Amino acid sequence: MVRRGSLTIVFFLVLLVITAASAQAGVGWHTRTTAERNILHAPRALARWNPALVDQRTHLVRTHVAVACTGRGRQRKGRFERFACVVRFGKIRISMIYVAQSRNGFELHGRTHTAG
Repeated sequence: MVRRGSLTIVFFLVLLVITAASAQAGVGWHTRTTAERNILHAPRALARWNPALVDQRTHLVRTHVAVACTGRGRQRKGRFERFACVVRFGKIRISMIYVAQSRNGFELHGRTHTAG
């Protein structure tokens, strides 16, 4: 009887660990450099927010567009789930929240546009 009870407890503990691991699998953990690079490699998203960030002839991000991100929230070995990022070009400043997803995916939220 005791053996059966201990097997049941072990089974539920294993099930709990597997469930926790699968819940974490959908969350991405990116570095600051990865976040900045991903934003610079998203010319369509940047063009929707401000067409001046993208060269209309080549449809690539213009030279001298700079991105600076800082990690927000929990950290795991220098990696974060969220970043507060600022895209700068001349007098244009766009603030946004970068949300990391699994498989190097990301979302951009909450932009604030400042010109001048």
